[in-house]
Amino acid sequence: MTAAASLEQAPPAFATPGSDPAHRVPRAARRPPNLLFVVLDCARAKNFAMNDAAHSAHTPVIDRLARQGTVFTGAVAPSNWTVPSHMSMFTGNYPGAHRRRTFERGSAPRETVASWLTRRGYETAMFTEMVHLVAGYGLEDGYAHRVARYIGISDEQRTTANWIASHSGALYSDWMRSLLERIPPFIVPLNVFNHRQEVAFKRDVCGSYIPEAFDSWVAGRDPSRPFHAFVNLVDAHEPYPIVPNGHPIGAIERWYARTPRYYLLSVRGLQERVPWEGLVNGYLWSIEQADRKVGQMLASLERAGERDRTLVVLTADHGQSFGEAGNVFHGCGATDSITRVPLVVSPPAELSLPTRVDRWTSLCEVGGWFRAAAAGWAPFGEEGEAPLPFSASSPPTGTVYCEGAPASDPNRSLQGVRVDARWNHRLLAAYRGPSKYVLDLETSHIFRWPMDGSDPDGREPEEFAGTEASDLCADVFAGYAGLDAIPTARSAARGSETAVDQRLRSWGYD
Repeated sequence: MTAAASLEQAPPAFATPGSDPAHRVPRAARRPPNLLFVVLDCARAKNFAMNDAAHSAHTPVIDRLARQGTVFTGAVAPSNWTVPSHMSMFTGNYPGAHRRRTFERGSAPRETVASWLTRRGYETAMFTEMVHLVAGYGLEDGYAHRVARYIGISDEQRTTANWIASHSGALYSDWMRSLLERIPPFIVPLNVFNHRQEVAFKRDVCGSYIPEAFDSWVAGRDPSRPFHAFVNLVDAHEPYPIVPNGHPIGAIERWYARTPRYYLLSVRGLQERVPWEGLVNGYLWSIEQADRKVGQMLASLERAGERDRTLVVLTADHGQSFGEAGNVFHGCGATDSITRVPLVVSPPAELSLPTRVDRWTSLCEVGGWFRAAAAGWAPFGEEGEAPLPFSASSPPTGTVYCEGAPASDPNRSLQGVRVDARWNHRLLAAYRGPSKYVLDLETSHIFRWPMDGSDPDGREPEEFAGTEASDLCADVFAGYAGLDAIPTARSAARGSETAVDQRLRSWGYD
């Protein structure tokens, strides 16, 4: 009998990945625990009190979960944007192994944790404000019950402004970018055209319907069966309100803060005009809205008598940048503000877990925790490692990776723009020991930052090239499955956007 089969079919009476009796779970206990997986889209680690952040959102619900369970201080997202990162969390594989890096329709390339739990008798449900998760890319595989405001909507369909922009070459032309460099206030009418519709769309998808649907589902389901529920909340996604917090912000500055990421990245000088502090304050306010929703869902579990037998995992699919190292929002680069995410695990009432894990931890490991818990084991031991990974191809712990794709915009790729900027290259970040490394797959250079408590986004890295870079690559990055299959070349029209497909390839990921 294989180790995997042994875990599924006959775990010991007290299954534990370590020797501490406090981490043992009685096999003869009531039915397996419920598994609640909450992802806060765009939430970065550096703004959460549980990560000892100096400038944190007020998140009493998440802070309570942290006090009740385990805080992972070194959590790293598998990718810098939604689709590949979720596929990694759901399958236990890095993007280099599952290769779902773009809006490719079809079944999941590997078995998802929801499909595995369904085979074990779990009732499964997905509640998502992020429309991409129910658009046929395989991320919904295994979830029998699905709730979303929209299903399969494209960015072009999201607003009239997006539709016009995606079909307008003028708005993304060389002369338009040149005009904005010379006369920056000209961005204001472009922002008026787009911003209000984006705000209206976000307000629609971030309504109260997810906590309400979750409450109805929990109250009406069969209590004799364990459940696995996945929830994605996009409150922390742009756009954001501008919150001055005691510092006055002028009218023109407010409009600069509403500039779409494409122009902030492609037009030199625009980022310097954005009141980033007011934008970050609005971002923190948005995280607080998500925290309230998490509280509503936990209250639903309490009313149903399910909270004490539910394992709760809360994290983010990636972070968010606000001008750090020239980066804006997410989907480009590998800045620490994008790669590092919050991660907290709150156990069922009868289970004790370590209060803090400080090693580098990939979100690819989450599926292994769910698998262990469903099979009667503690999800992880003192070092946060599951007794067995979710699948045989799950990556080992130790060095932890995050793929950084080239920059994109919902309407147009930046493949042919700012090719000099590191954030606009295909990158692979690696966290190991006291260092962060980033491999630039277009130049083969490697950059290293010491992880000594200071913010690496505010420091210049040490750069390696030639033989030094080759030796370091063999040492640090050789363990990344599929490294040789990561596409590195840009479009043949490297200096021009006109040849870039404005549908799939507008995202710049494949």
